Amino acid sequence: MESIDISRLEEAVVLFYRSTSQEQAITHEWLTNAQTSTQAWQFSWQLMELGKSQEVQFFGAVTLHSKLMKYWHEVPRENHEELKQKIFEKIIQFANGPKLVLNRLCIALSAYILHMLEEWPTAIEDVISTFQNQQIPNVNKEMQLWIMLEVLLAIPEELQAIFTSVRRATMRAEVGKRFPLVMDTSVAYLNTQIDREWDSECFSNMTKAVKCVGGWVRNIGYSIENCQNITTILLKIINKCYWPCVQDTEGDGCMSADENELAETCLKTLISLIVQPDCHAFPKTAFVLIKMCLDSLSNITKMEWKRDNNNEDIVLNIYLLFVSFMERHSQLLLSGITSLDPELSTLYSRLVHELLQCTDKPGIYPVEESCSSMGLGFWYLLQDEVFAMHNYDERMKCWEYIKPLYAHVTNILVRKSEQPDDNSIDKWSSDDLESFRCYRQDISDTFMYCYDVLHEDILDILASILNETIAEVQANPTHWTKLEACIFSFQSVAEHFAGDESKQLPKLMRVLSEIPYDKMNEKLLGTALETVGSYCQWLKDNPAYIPPAIQLLVRGLNSNMSAQATLGLKELCCDCQLQMKPFAEPLLKACHDTLTSGQMKNSDCVRLMYSVGKLMSLLPAAKIPSYLDIIVGPCFEELQTICQQENKTPATRIRTIFRLNMISTLFASLNTDLDDDDQIEDLENVQPVLMVMQKTMPIFQKIAELWVEELDVLETACSALQHAIVNLKHGFRPMLQDLCCFIVAIFQTRCCAPTLEISKTAIIIFYKDEGCKALMQQLLVELVVHSFKLFDSTPDDGFSNIADTIEMFYACLMQIIKKIPLALDNEAIAFDRLIYYALKAMTLPENGPIRTSVQFLSHFVQQSRNFPAMTQAVLNAGEEIIRTAVLCVACVTPRQQVEKFADIFLSINKKYPAELVSWLRSVMQLPNFPSLLVDETEKSKFVTLILREKVNKRLVQKHLCDFAIKARGLADRLQ
Repeated sequence: MESIDISRLEEAVVLFYRSTSQEQAITHEWLTNAQTSTQAWQFSWQLMELGKSQEVQFFGAVTLHSKLMKYWHEVPRENHEELKQKIFEKIIQFANGPKLVLNRLCIALSAYILHMLEEWPTAIEDVISTFQNQQIPNVNKEMQLWIMLEVLLAIPEELQAIFTSVRRATMRAEVGKRFPLVMDTSVAYLNTQIDREWDSECFSNMTKAVKCVGGWVRNIGYSIENCQNITTILLKIINKCYWPCVQDTEGDGCMSADENELAETCLKTLISLIVQPDCHAFPKTAFVLIKMCLDSLSNITKMEWKRDNNNEDIVLNIYLLFVSFMERHSQLLLSGITSLDPELSTLYSRLVHELLQCTDKPGIYPVEESCSSMGLGFWYLLQDEVFAMHNYDERMKCWEYIKPLYAHVTNILVRKSEQPDDNSIDKWSSDDLESFRCYRQDISDTFMYCYDVLHEDILDILASILNETIAEVQANPTHWTKLEACIFSFQSVAEHFAGDESKQLPKLMRVLSEIPYDKMNEKLLGTALETVGSYCQWLKDNPAYIPPAIQLLVRGLNSNMSAQATLGLKELCCDCQLQMKPFAEPLLKACHDTLTSGQMKNSDCVRLMYSVGKLMSLLPAAKIPSYLDIIVGPCFEELQTICQQENKTPATRIRTIFRLNMISTLFASLNTDLDDDDQIEDLENVQPVLMVMQKTMPIFQKIAELWVEELDVLETACSALQHAIVNLKHGFRPMLQDLCCFIVAIFQTRCCAPTLEISKTAIIIFYKDEGCKALMQQLLVELVVHSFKLFDSTPDDGFSNIADTIEMFYACLMQIIKKIPLALDNEAIAFDRLIYYALKAMTLPENGPIRTSVQFLSHFVQQSRNFPAMTQAVLNAGEEIIRTAVLCVACVTPRQQVEKFADIFLSINKKYPAELVSWLRSVMQLPNFPSLLVDETEKSKFVTLILREKVNKRLVQKHLCDFAIKARGLADRLQ
């Protein structure tokens, strides 16, 4: 980089921090280059001189930290001491502010200490001594403590990211030797503050000291057996933060921001202490610590167990701590059920009670309380741990023990799932409503865990609640929320109950059909409609309840809950299609009336067409055309009009996609072949979808011509035809010639993913049909040729712009060569170009082309030995395939995609083992290939490992990942 002018640099820094995002982006690149230059060691100090603006000084400190983090190797050994002195001088200079700059300098000192642990082994001890004993002149005691704690806090964090030649595990072990001193220093300081009055500086330093303990525990580790003292202190601090403000009769009972931050930090540090990886090895100590926390904190949760409580944040973090106890020490706590130890049993009961109270927190989530979501995960954990017990007797004892608990939880969940009523809903923001929607989904999942424990008994519990809510809503129709919540609860467990349940579900169905929905909030109708859809499997075995279910769904079609109604009707028509035959015509009339009313959203109309197709499939063949005319006819008429007028506007584009989606959905569901002789009137009749296709194929061709530049329109049109092919399979044969003309017409204008996919579908279905084989061969050649034209016309740096087409092209060819490899044995297909562009796709940054090109090449190699032309293509390109694959693994492909290349090496090793030895060794002998960061020994080892594995894909993936890490210089950073 050219010499950097300091005044220009200062101007750039000020511009960066005070400009718009667009200007920032330009300046950022230049400043980043400046930071990485060797000149940064000099100008970082100049930028921190007195009199500079805060932004400039901060950038200087950031630059110094960045250089220490990543470019320590640029500092000569003889300059290490000088660098230390300069860092200390700057820390003293900024001791009185700005803290933003001082903070970054403290972090820079932490990075320096880590690099100097070998040369300066007493670095951490010296820093503690210097600042703890107030050896810095003109800096007050609290600020010296702040600096010391800031440096100590940053050391374990810097350890995770610093660039160093020392193995990270070795450095971590060396730093770990100083943890007892750091812990003693933090504990001693906190002890001196417990009985003092706390001002803002004291709060700041105490919070930092607690964060320091937590950071070292998380990143370095500390035996749980030595944690009782720090746990006692943290619990004292939490209680001192909480109780004075609550007991102050003149105050509002709310903790201050400082008190909240300090208490929250203490609780998070307690979590770090109690969930350390090896803490389960010390059950007695864990028991003591958990009991200490329960004894100290349960009074706080008891005090705050109310709606709209003042100190929700501290309660939330306490419950998070309790949940962490259960997650990390589940085996210890569960033994409280089976153990004869009364103390352990009491501890388990107390902890479960706290989490029950957490789940049952008064108020509606998330507006009136925010804790109850914490408890939901616990109820999954508890039953999962019980059912995973190996000892049968203990498992059964625990199961019986938790059944009453889950019965109680079921009652709580019904209450907690209540929606906000009509009076309070206006106060909710959109974020609140979304949070509640997610919360209800979590509750629905938790009902499933309750079922796992209670089985059929859960229906008895819900039925009892249903009786209560019906009585309440009859007395006061505005109290609909409890009834809606109860119905929602039934819906949540629907998948577990088949047709043999005859006690509670018939009662539920009667209730759903008898509710006076017009007198209540429409959300109640929406939930009822969803519940009917959820119990379609039960309705299939209990067809007597289908008529009232249909009446309810039809009612929903003409309401604001049409989305739920169309979903429910779709489920009913799918699961109970044959049972719907007596109701097909009235339902089709109802669907037609709804579609023509114009009241439904486009998405609901599209979904309703699925039910229309299923219902039409049940009609006598003679009646289907008339229903097609009145329901589907308007779709084609509108499309015809748009095409004739050549009216290409945003509005007509939306209408075209909408109508095509309706047709597509109908094509997916309309099929009169029900595989049941009793249900088919006349097997000689032509499939209705084929009749529609024969009449309307010209419209599809006109759509393709008119909207050829609009990919989403083409995609929708192709989707409709795809559904028709998949639905009819060989029954589509009469339209195959027209379909090919449609596809080729689009190919001649543009090659795109939708046409490639529909071509692949047709080829796979019809290639083995001797009457269609020649046509399919021609279609495959067209697919390949037009794709090559697109690839040939694309500049080398433009392939990412057609990544979706490349992905689909190789996905299609992979499916074809996998299912009908003979189809590719065609002299009109240039195998060398297939391989060439597959290798190009492998080097793209997008995941899709990488995945499909690798899959294609792997299958191509596997099939190639059966076809001489393919064999020759692999032999000609083999070394280039290997070279590209190794290069991708080493430095080109995103690291998370590297494992995929295992398929290429395995397939070549299986079919061309001798050649692979030659190709791989030849490639790896290239100087500095594939990276400067791997030496000849590592390359030789890689070759040996790859050649050895012919079957074990997992091992090859591991070898590739290991090689990628070394070749990219990530070995140290990932330790």
